[in-house]
Amino acid sequence: MPRKKSSESARSAYQQHLFENIPLYTTRLICEKDFPFCERIQVTAPADAAAILIEYFRDRDREEFVLLLLSTANVIVGMSQISIGGLAASIVEPRQVFKVAILLNAAAIILSHNHPSHNVEPSREDIRITQQLVEAGKIMGIPVHDHLISATRSC
Repeated sequence: MPRKKSSESARSAYQQHLFENIPLYTTRLICEKDFPFCERIQVTAPADAAAILIEYFRDRDREEFVLLLLSTANVIVGMSQISIGGLAASIVEPRQVFKVAILLNAAAIILSHNHPSHNVEPSREDIRITQQLVEAGKIMGIPVHDHLISATRSC
């Protein structure tokens, strides 16, 4: 019997040595704060999403890129700020966009950003990133339903 304990001890020491330089990671989705909604909002048209996004972007002075995350019934299950840029641009990386969608098990997403210039026309870069994210979404199995641009004025 002592021999079995000795071999278990040696095995444990070997495993500990084998894994001591390999970091162990965990992934968690953390809700930072609630954006108050009075009810579950089902998105049946772009106007449904726009009503929420206009309110969110109302006082923003820099360009921000956010996601609305949807369930299989197109009910908004979350919102995520992907990036904050400057007056005229915000960097958007596909991996950041889909990371939160995967962690939340979103069935689909709606992309949105604001134009502090108050111009609602999409730029060439807006069109390019939308196409890139639509293609990535197809590969990931997370469809991009829309990309909305908000250009509200605060006063």
